[in-house]
Amino acid sequence: MKILLILSNRSFMNSFPTIQLSTKPGVIDLAWGQPDPKLLPVAAMQRATEIALQKYGADTLSYGADAGAGPLLEFLSARIERNENRALNPDQIMVTGGNSDALDQIATHFTEPGDTVLVEAPTYHLAVRILRDHHLDIVPIATDEEGMRVNALQQALAELKRAGKVVKFLYTIPTFHNPTGASLSEGRRRGLVKIAAQEHLLIVEDDVYRELAYDAPALPSLWSLAPDGVVLRMGSFAKSLAPGVRLGWLTGKGEQIQRIATGGLRDSGGGVNHFTAMTIAAFCENGMYDAQLENLRAAYRARRDAMCEAIVRELPTALFVKPGGGFFIWLNFADGTDTQVLRGRAPEHGVDFIHGARFFVEGGGTNSLRVAFSLYSPDELQEAMKRLRKALDA
Repeated sequence: MKILLILSNRSFMNSFPTIQLSTKPGVIDLAWGQPDPKLLPVAAMQRATEIALQKYGADTLSYGADAGAGPLLEFLSARIERNENRALNPDQIMVTGGNSDALDQIATHFTEPGDTVLVEAPTYHLAVRILRDHHLDIVPIATDEEGMRVNALQQALAELKRAGKVVKFLYTIPTFHNPTGASLSEGRRRGLVKIAAQEHLLIVEDDVYRELAYDAPALPSLWSLAPDGVVLRMGSFAKSLAPGVRLGWLTGKGEQIQRIATGGLRDSGGGVNHFTAMTIAAFCENGMYDAQLENLRAAYRARRDAMCEAIVRELPTALFVKPGGGFFIWLNFADGTDTQVLRGRAPEHGVDFIHGARFFVEGGGTNSLRVAFSLYSPDELQEAMKRLRKALDA
């Protein structure tokens, strides 16, 4: 009886997945914008945990301050001021549970069901899911190879104003965009923040890929260019360190930040992921973050280059722009290939991806697809492009 109970419990526990990543055997799945587990800093995180517990003691295991762990906020504030030449007051930055948490909290505190928000077309499909959870009216803004078209934004704002609609915010990924990999040109960045200031439009800047620049430093963030109160900028350790830490930060005008930091969620539970935040503070203070960034940049640069070379060789009908950073390459098929049909047959040839229509809220992307180069080695990525060519030939 006792043995049967133990086996039953073990079977019950094994029915629960441990991690989000799930791939089919024999398939190189380029849909996942996730890091290669071999690149995650397991040993360094073990050292950082020991350092945090030794340095901060029981404070590491307590409820955290509403805005987040002080040591981490001090590190982030100093780094942002040094890298972006913009100083932060303590009330202008807070710790988040990553960019998904930040976007959800912004929608919670700055919108009501039925309000209008703007996104790029295409845009990050899972951000759209968060916005739809809040029952918002989502309006797309056209993009090109330089990012969002500012003239299209102006036109949309004018049309919405005539219709009596007030836009609560614009969600944008101007730096190493997901899914396209494009970066908004500096001229457009300045034009965008100017229009937003004139129109009293709040910009929600998803800046998750800023640290993963492979050829040259990333262009200035919208937040660093804009007057105070125009931009809420979301940063995260998910891509630049490890997604499992579920940790990020938000910068913006003091009253905007405090509106979220003093809301019910943090008032009830304190700062999110406090133990992790204290551990990451130790990780960063002891130089491990910069070392991890160098490792990731080198690895991802090699993977990006390998994939781009293979696309040119194996998929001559695919048009793309080599991204300067981030995780993704966006392919457009000039011959009119329907990528949703292609995806239906791709797993038969040992490869998978996300078809382009998933990234549009009002149709589009039928001849496009997104592939991620972060999860697999250069050799595997080149093999994936060979398999994709076979699927196309079929």
